[in-house]
Amino acid sequence: MSAGKPVEMPVQADLNQDGTSESLDVADGGLALRSGASILWRSPAEWTVRQAGITDLNLDGRPEVSLLVWRSFEALPTDRLLPHAGRIDSFHDSRGQSCHLILIGWDGQGRLRELWAGSALADPITSFTTADLDQDGRQELLTLEHDYDDPSPAFARDLKVWEWNGFGFTAIAATPGRLLRLSVVGGIEGVEILGQVDIQAMAGVPADGGPRIPGR
Repeated sequence: MSAGKPVEMPVQADLNQDGTSESLDVADGGLALRSGASILWRSPAEWTVRQAGITDLNLDGRPEVSLLVWRSFEALPTDRLLPHAGRIDSFHDSRGQSCHLILIGWDGQGRLRELWAGSALADPITSFTTADLDQDGRQELLTLEHDYDDPSPAFARDLKVWEWNGFGFTAIAATPGRLLRLSVVGGIEGVEILGQVDIQAMAGVPADGGPRIPGR
């Protein structure tokens, strides 16, 4: 497929369908959801927001805000009753911080709330984006992932593709590599993912050794 234009996640949209666009402002580890000069929602102080974008990953037909968040590790509620450490006890770094994907937005009753929050991830995400890879009208989640307490956290070791399963996300494809950035490029034949190992690599041109996952 010939190289096309990079596809970016939007940071502005009419999230509550009132005719006025809301916008995302990520700064100093926090997120503010703004409507004009008003702040409609602000991320909790104990969260560190690394990335945010407007998506429809839960496939409900309404845009939501997807957040990449680090926060203090908490065991699964059901695991707190277990005699051993629990199923996700190692899913955090040496400071006790774990990585999560969280969706916030307006529900069907017009309330702004947390729509879905994943438990601590086994492999923390360095960055994410979305694309309709198979051209079925549904967004897939694309992630770069590494290890907790990785000595080179700027580099990811896996590129993964996830799809919404109604309750969370299921990984449907993965490719390893020493990856620095993730680009989604659109063209006349659809979209493709470029995992780039060189920050100087141009969008649409994978660096040597960079994995390439084409859309179907």
